[in-house]
Amino acid sequence: MSGDLGRLWHTVRHLRPVQLYGRVWFRLFRPRPDLRPAPPRRPVHHSLTPTPEYPASMTGPQQFRFLNEPGDLGAVGWDNPGREKLWRYNLHYFDDLNALASHQRSSWHTALLAEWIRNNPPGQGTGWEPYPTSRRIVNWVKWALQREGVDTGLRDSLAIQARWLSRRLETHILGNHLFTNAKALIFAGLFFEGEEAEEWLKRGLEILGREVPEQILPDGGHFERSPMYHALALEDLLDLINLTRVYPDAIPETYRHFVEEWGGLVTPMLTWLDAMSHPDGDLAFFNDAAMGIAQTHASLD
Repeated sequence: MSGDLGRLWHTVRHLRPVQLYGRVWFRLFRPRPDLRPAPPRRPVHHSLTPTPEYPASMTGPQQFRFLNEPGDLGAVGWDNPGREKLWRYNLHYFDDLNALASHQRSSWHTALLAEWIRNNPPGQGTGWEPYPTSRRIVNWVKWALQREGVDTGLRDSLAIQARWLSRRLETHILGNHLFTNAKALIFAGLFFEGEEAEEWLKRGLEILGREVPEQILPDGGHFERSPMYHALALEDLLDLINLTRVYPDAIPETYRHFVEEWGGLVTPMLTWLDAMSHPDGDLAFFNDAAMGIAQTHASLD
């Protein structure tokens, strides 16, 4: 018993008060999904700048390869406990919407989006955990911005996901998870317009107003000191800068200095990443870094 208490103490003593409170709140409070129709779309003033593309993960209409493990949606379903959690997370990210040669898989994507909405009830299962929800919101918005019209069902689902995420932020984890949560709220807040969308936008900007100065250190490096997480953070920042250019007048005056500061971080972050890359261009293996997860310096430059 004393050993268990000792382990508990040595675990919680390193956590911030907000993490302790957030952990309790996250476990005890589970909001009801808000199923109202989506707000209207915000008018687009500029096209989204193309971003570095990842290799395709879809190998067929319902076939995937994640983490070097193939899988068929018809056989494994959306939330098969026999699959690793990270594999299931990847299934719910929808990264393939914006991957290499994604236009060649457009019909697969349209069917997959409808399949996800039909078989993943709001608030239920792995796909509705905050991190995959955040990744999916960003990917869906990027995908939608490349199209003239977007299905009403998809827009409604996107809004339901943003509402859910806004009440399930990962304050108990912080770090790159909370950063990704905030990024998704900004994406949803800019994609839609109206009072609700403004709340998502402001919430995301407020979080990044705290997190960016903490996570990006004076030397341009990410505070986790991992080249992989650094590259992911830089990609997130570039995505955010690109999206604010699509909606140049949508950022509230109070928060515009945040966006201006993001632009000033890109060069030092690229310099740091270059210093932490091998001569062949791949990332150095420090602090949980691995190949194939994040973009290289050459891709982001």
